[in-house]
Amino acid sequence: MKPAMQALKATAAAALLSIPLAAGLAPDTAFAQGTEKLIIRFTWKLKGEYAPLYVALEKGYYKAEGLDVQLAEGNGAQNVLKAVAAGNEKFGYGPAVAAAQAVSQNLPVKVAAVYQTKAPMGVIAYPDTPLKTPKDMDGKRIAVSVDETFGDMLVPFTKVNGVDITKITQIQMDASARTAQFLTRKIDVMSVYLSNELPQIEKRAGVTFNVLKVSDYGLNLLGASIYVGNAFAEQNPETVKKLLRATEKGYRDAMADPKGAAKIMAKHMVVPEQPDVLERQVEATVVSTNAPAGKTLGWQEAADWENNLKLLKDTGGIAEIKPLDAYYTNRYLQ
Repeated sequence: MKPAMQALKATAAAALLSIPLAAGLAPDTAFAQGTEKLIIRFTWKLKGEYAPLYVALEKGYYKAEGLDVQLAEGNGAQNVLKAVAAGNEKFGYGPAVAAAQAVSQNLPVKVAAVYQTKAPMGVIAYPDTPLKTPKDMDGKRIAVSVDETFGDMLVPFTKVNGVDITKITQIQMDASARTAQFLTRKIDVMSVYLSNELPQIEKRAGVTFNVLKVSDYGLNLLGASIYVGNAFAEQNPETVKKLLRATEKGYRDAMADPKGAAKIMAKHMVVPEQPDVLERQVEATVVSTNAPAGKTLGWQEAADWENNLKLLKDTGGIAEIKPLDAYYTNRYLQ
């Protein structure tokens, strides 16, 4: 889950095009030479969910495509999307539903690949707190944080399940405080990513929580995806294709060997994570990774986008629905 914090600092990636262009080279030619670093900015701190990209990095898949890639932490999806739209970042990695909201706010970004058609999100409670259906959230206290993905989806989730949101006590707090508040029983239910917080919190608490997977209750949200700025993609189509090809290989390897992917991820963690927690995070990530039959991993279906956009529109997440090609493209998946 991802809180709103200070806007991301513009990185050196903003200067990448200046040197090769001054030399009279086309943007794609410059990136193919691997003379500058290309950053993929995650929307949050490092976690097992990002293992497929580290697999691609460590196994040299990006390098084989002529790309010198750096993977970097971020501070919230909307911050990353704003930076990508402004050209301060070239690529972002995070939930596609956040990109849908950004595009609806006229940010010039697109989703170039989606790896999960059902984001692994859920709501948890202690074993002694009944939580078998969404209606069990009535009368419960839940933490709500600005720019935290499920915080934006609480209204849609309650609406599609006939839950009266006024009967849920929403407690505003910084997302960094949510776990402590939950573990000390100051809130009753907590939203989590099954591929991130759930394994961590269960390890700390030493218990198995009651879990509601939102995808089991009508909230099929597009999950992990690659964001790209419209201008950069139009000027550098081959670079985008190369990055997506390499990323797919990393995903395929992680899906085939989650434990191996977790070991690779462990080498890159800024804050060390326990091996069994990382393994559970990676497993939850790859289990929820999918692609339409006969399509390359990352391929996006119009029906999935239509359903997500309708849900957002009907529940107030976005004001209007733009043409589908404003939100996503499969052009670079080859």
